[in-house]
Amino acid sequence: MKNLKFDEVQDYFDPLTRQPLQMWFGSHHMIVDDLIVHLDGVPLLRNENTGDVYFPTKTKAIINYFVKKAKDDGIPGVSLAPKDLGKKRYSYASKFDFLYSQIDYEYIPGLIRPWDDGFLTPVFFNLSLLNKYSQHPDYDLDLFSETYGSIRRGDEWSINFGINKNNKVIMWLGDIHELPENEKHYLRSENVESDHDIHSEFYDAQIDVVWSDPSKQSTLFHLRRDLKEIATKAWGFDLYSLDGEVTKVIENLHRPIFWEDKHVGPVIEAFNRVFVESLNNVAIKADVAKLSPVADLKGKGSLKVFGSWLEHRLQMKNHAEVMSSFYVLYDFRLITCHLYSDESRAEILRKINNRLGIEEENFDYERIYDSLVAALVSSYRNMISAAKKDSMEVIHPDEPSVT
Repeated sequence: MKNLKFDEVQDYFDPLTRQPLQMWFGSHHMIVDDLIVHLDGVPLLRNENTGDVYFPTKTKAIINYFVKKAKDDGIPGVSLAPKDLGKKRYSYASKFDFLYSQIDYEYIPGLIRPWDDGFLTPVFFNLSLLNKYSQHPDYDLDLFSETYGSIRRGDEWSINFGINKNNKVIMWLGDIHELPENEKHYLRSENVESDHDIHSEFYDAQIDVVWSDPSKQSTLFHLRRDLKEIATKAWGFDLYSLDGEVTKVIENLHRPIFWEDKHVGPVIEAFNRVFVESLNNVAIKADVAKLSPVADLKGKGSLKVFGSWLEHRLQMKNHAEVMSSFYVLYDFRLITCHLYSDESRAEILRKINNRLGIEEENFDYERIYDSLVAALVSSYRNMISAAKKDSMEVIHPDEPSVT
């Protein structure tokens, strides 16, 4: 192996596959400048899929230093096994003795700031930390994307956070330092040891300046708006009503952080209001009646009426398949917002899982939620594609085709 060049700055991702790299402290052997180098407990970065090992910038510098020293002293090899690594403390919020590790700050790529030593040290918390901020009326918790958000208390203060794959909340030690003392006391009560993983859209945005895509919920709301605008322009009626009320719901609607009924239910109930209850049933029925006088929609609910509109107005042969996600939403609302026997709940869950292509015995609400949002996004994209085709025929009925 060639010298580990100190000027080659290590990334937090595999340079070939862009797979996130994980901190690793296992045993590793290699040859550097014809010297055997053995590492045990030295911070390394590893691609968990391939097993390939990469070297944080500081680790490279340490190895190069000891290899040079060994060569100068005529020693044939180097063995490094650091003790008490991670115990260093920084000046930020020192009174509160937060749990954190210097390993994260010094070895995770992109965090070291010589002019602000320790500011970007990750501090880890239980996910339950967010419960207070999501429920208390004095605070605003905003999720910009799936794993990046902020907490704000009026104009007094705000702080950004991330959520890693282990459902640990991450904040920077320097940001915590700026919070009022009572907030620091609360954060300390939910503080846990580092798991050395800060991969999240929080890291991507704050360190790599790679802004995350809008959340899937945001994409879904935009697609709903696009379909509404097409219908208004092409057929002269509002596909959805209650715009003011729905806007307020959307502004405060985020992916659940916790996955019990009491947390998921209100979100699914809000989804139902946005995507089902706000459908303009009267206008949709009238439009279907123009196209198919024999269509019997008397006494039919919103979903049946909407499905008929997809069939007759948008001429979607797969309208039943497209509507499936809306029926999943309806069923998911039933079991998260209402009381059912265990047997009935299990039966509804099996039906939900079947429609979403998940194994029948799945009870993971998070998986159902993410699959449902993806299915609704797919449904809206199908509807928009059909609506654009039909609306062009309506808007330009006499336009000659170009050959």
